[in-house]
Amino acid sequence: MSAYYKSLARRTSPETVSLFPLNGAVLLPACDLPLNIFEPRYLNMVDDALKGDRLIGMIQSTKAGLAPVGGLGRIIQFSETDDGRYLIVLKGLKRFKLGADIESSAPYRQAKVDFSSFDQDADIHGAKRTTESLSEGGRTERSALTVAMKALAKKIGVQVDWQGLSDIPLPVLINQAAMISPFQPEDKQSLIEAVTTDERRRLLIGLMHLYAGGEGPNAPKTQ
Repeated sequence: MSAYYKSLARRTSPETVSLFPLNGAVLLPACDLPLNIFEPRYLNMVDDALKGDRLIGMIQSTKAGLAPVGGLGRIIQFSETDDGRYLIVLKGLKRFKLGADIESSAPYRQAKVDFSSFDQDADIHGAKRTTESLSEGGRTERSALTVAMKALAKKIGVQVDWQGLSDIPLPVLINQAAMISPFQPEDKQSLIEAVTTDERRRLLIGLMHLYAGGEGPNAPKTQ
């Protein structure tokens, strides 16, 4: 399926997207984001997406408005609950820069977007599991990330299938870890805005160690 989504990400560049603002949630390429949709305007948005290209733009809000960079997702799973909610899963295709809002009769927000700065995002869908070479510090890029992940997991008290993670290509693992880590919205935004995967990896490792040390704004405190 990775080849399919790589091709889809390359050829999918809508001029406008429907926006789902949600603080604390970012959508990065090759990763899945489950969502529980219950607000009427966003139920309407999902209905419209399912009638068309199944695309939704995930974006965070800030004090000044919407964040400058978001993630384009495609609905790959959909179900409806007895109480009228939608349970969907978005597959992250690629990132976009937010442009101007467009006028529409729809109850949800829509805006122009620009994908030109993120041409490399499609390649993440085709990433393969490789043996990383040693970095300057004598560790592989993967092992340095694993050390940081273990420190954060220990701090917040979660169990992780480390063996299972070993089969995930490093670029995808970086994106998944960036999405699910318990960081503040501004820290998650800095991760989605990182230009390259390696830049995101370095920033992610730093944030993990910061939160694991109890210094992050959302880090659990020890007694």
